[in-house]
Amino acid sequence: MRLGVLSSAFGVKSLHELTTAMHRYGFRTTQVNLKWINDIDSSPGKLSTGLANYVAETFDLRGIRIPSLGCYTNLIHPDETERNKGIRRIKEQIRFARDFGSSSVATETGTLNVANQFEGHAGNQSESNWKLLSDIVSELLEEAEKWGVHLALEGFTKNVINTPERMQRMLEQFPSSHLGIVMDPCNYIDETNMDRQEAVMDDAFERLGDSILLAHAKDYRMEDGQMIQPAAGTGLLNYPHYLQRLLQSKPHIQLYLEHVREDQMFQSLGIVNNHLGKITANK
Repeated sequence: MRLGVLSSAFGVKSLHELTTAMHRYGFRTTQVNLKWINDIDSSPGKLSTGLANYVAETFDLRGIRIPSLGCYTNLIHPDETERNKGIRRIKEQIRFARDFGSSSVATETGTLNVANQFEGHAGNQSESNWKLLSDIVSELLEEAEKWGVHLALEGFTKNVINTPERMQRMLEQFPSSHLGIVMDPCNYIDETNMDRQEAVMDDAFERLGDSILLAHAKDYRMEDGQMIQPAAGTGLLNYPHYLQRLLQSKPHIQLYLEHVREDQMFQSLGIVNNHLGKITANK
């Protein structure tokens, strides 16, 4: 297993600043969100093989690979214009993913909340929204199959796909080898099930384990009566259990730190690597 980091963890930076920072912490792999690179115009219509190669080569000079792009947009935005903008952005990144050295493009499944794509809405789990999301996934999947790229869906308690069961439903609806998932157990844990987190993780791996394309590492805890998702090792997630299940499902999977600040990098790296070391030593 190789431990990497989401590029967005470093905030908005130039390409040189970003690759320099990642190299400083010893990362060799990353999931890149192009919107956070402030000297690269990745808006729809601007991507090209040349731009993708330039980004990939800049990372490569620091010994860093980009196996996956993160293009997190609100897939079911109620405003059709905004929704189509996001779909166009994902399709363009799918089209040029291989030129970045990436085999997958990851996204979440959206919410009716127009103010914040990471907040829930009472209507998210309606069948009409399922139909809308299904139509969009079908469109994106067609593009992914055309370009030989994987579409990686990420579930989240506040989005349309909010449980492992609903993610399994989507995978069964589209039995394509180009559709997979981002495994992140914290995204399936909320106030209603946090006291049985191991059962939630087991359910996720039993339903989705074969379809994992990449995985995220963050944490969860309650703060001021609200569920928050801080850096790995600073919350309540049972990391030995998570990593054991992850290694059983996908032994050489890439695991990316998320929601981690630069001043927490070494701490989170140390905690996760320590758990990994104990698991592999006991094999």
